[in-house]
Amino acid sequence: MKFFCLSALIAGLLLACGTNSSASELRIALAPKVGFPKDSPVFTEDATNFYGTNIVLLTSKLLRGRAEAQLRRSIPASLRVEASRVANTSIISVVASGADDSVGAPFLSALFDQFIRFKREQKEKYYRDAINAVDAALSSVPSEYTARLQIHREQLVIVSLLDLKPDFERIEY
Repeated sequence: MKFFCLSALIAGLLLACGTNSSASELRIALAPKVGFPKDSPVFTEDATNFYGTNIVLLTSKLLRGRAEAQLRRSIPASLRVEASRVANTSIISVVASGADDSVGAPFLSALFDQFIRFKREQKEKYYRDAINAVDAALSSVPSEYTARLQIHREQLVIVSLLDLKPDFERIEY
């Protein structure tokens, strides 16, 4: 999988508001990148279709199921979730529409919470796996490479502590 450096914290803008009696909308806006020192081992994501990948994730059965579990109730299959990138912006709009207007906004709020958790879990897994790989390598490499690997491991630990904030942050106003 090809990756791009996401040495950025991505802020999200959540607008869970009723657009009519049967639809609710959620918008996520990407924020500027935060710079890490050059050559820092940071979490990365596929840049081939960044918005498309996140749109598919936001409309996936995986996050729908996790949102239902968070709400502790089944969401009617008639509730349709559609996501699209707002043209010429860094905003993804997610709309939930269905017959019951009392379901859309709570569902989108839970969906967004699960999206944040999923993104954080992916970062945690990346750093945990990378640190474990360095630890495994330290036990088998020649001694002349041990110091360099120790430095790399320390960088991984430090950057992981700084970078484990959620990629998307709910900002309500």
